[in-house]
Amino acid sequence: MTASVCRVLMVYPAFFGETFWNYSEVCKLVGARYTAAPLGLITVAAMLPQSWDVRLINRNTEDLSEADVAWADMIMTGGMLLQQADTLAIVRLAHKHGKHAVVGGPDVTSSPHLYVDADFLVLGEAEGVIHDFIAAWERGERSGTFQAEKFAIDVTKTPIPRFDLLKFDQYLYIGVQYSRGCPFTCEFCDIIELYGRVPRAKTNQQMLTELDRLYELGYRGHVDFVDDNLIGNKKAVKGFLPHLACWNNSHNYPFEFSTEASINLSDDPELMRLMREANFFAVFVGIESPDPTTLTLMKKKQNTRRNIVESIHKIYSYGMFVNAGFILGFDSEKGAVADAIVELIQDAAIPLSIVGLLYALPGTQLTRRLEKEGRLHANHDVFSPSDQCTHGLSGAAAARYSRLQERPRACLRPCRLRQAPRPSGVAARLLRAPARTAGGRPAQQVRLAR
Repeated sequence: MTASVCRVLMVYPAFFGETFWNYSEVCKLVGARYTAAPLGLITVAAMLPQSWDVRLINRNTEDLSEADVAWADMIMTGGMLLQQADTLAIVRLAHKHGKHAVVGGPDVTSSPHLYVDADFLVLGEAEGVIHDFIAAWERGERSGTFQAEKFAIDVTKTPIPRFDLLKFDQYLYIGVQYSRGCPFTCEFCDIIELYGRVPRAKTNQQMLTELDRLYELGYRGHVDFVDDNLIGNKKAVKGFLPHLACWNNSHNYPFEFSTEASINLSDDPELMRLMREANFFAVFVGIESPDPTTLTLMKKKQNTRRNIVESIHKIYSYGMFVNAGFILGFDSEKGAVADAIVELIQDAAIPLSIVGLLYALPGTQLTRRLEKEGRLHANHDVFSPSDQCTHGLSGAAAARYSRLQERPRACLRPCRLRQAPRPSGVAARLLRAPARTAGGRPAQQVRLAR
């Protein structure tokens, strides 16, 4: 059956406020409009029939006009919890103009009941159900819910994302994905609920083909591996990195890479060497808390089995700097946890630390435990500009968070690096940028538990 022509407008919803996801002041310094491109939407775009005409609007970088909506037969949207409000607004806008709204992504997968007004719901990993959705649309159906089997998608069959839909100059960096899933069991994390604990990786050639496409389109610079834990499958990634290094060398190093990894990266000199040879310059690490008891209770035991400061300096010694995430609001925290976090940041010489309040994300072990204990607020999965901690999840968390906010210069003391990574990527662009001031305190950055 030949697919008919369909005009699809993909709309990436706006993130709420100043968050982990937008780095608005950094973007201003380097002339970008937003941090990362909508990799999920452009991957779904590659799964649609070639006869369908696809356009992309990112509400974080550009306006969605009446003409854009009028052009479309269908509007596809969806994203994370912090995009929930705008996603629902996009659904209403689509209906106002008589268009059909299709919603997918992690938030609708975790809380489908909040999106009942959408015409179509695509739940779970799109590869598992996108063909069923397309077939339904071609049959003339104009509503439905499509649920993918959990943790069953073969990512080696995922197509090359439609990088051609992006306006590269709008972003600090472009993302690619090597694997999905994480082997650990952090109580607050929804990644293992959405993608499982057995990481599924793409083939080496598949990844190199994606980089080939970016290169052909003229992109150069920072590429982020968006994997929630790049080293979740160490055997696979060790097999991939030499090919990545060879590709980058043969193309005269057009890309420099960053990613997210667990702290046990520091236990593996070979892996760190391979990452450095492939031109990785930065790694995001979820430290969460300096308190071993708190780490144990949140089921992040991998952070209790090694000295955090020494581990971070080991990563530095391979020429990669560490960005770190911390979370406040756990039941076991003591009043001095803010001082302990500041001390750890200073001793580890972490250049960028993101401190957020604990959030009970839908579908997580944390949410299930709190519900069993009778501690979840009504409509806990409805996004609100306020936070759960200061509404009673942990009464002392707000005071500790305020103490950290009052110490924005905590990391301005001299850093004790064993070996400083060379300036690269965004860091290099910032060093070249003219000095400027924001005229006030640094914007609060909130990191939702990932």
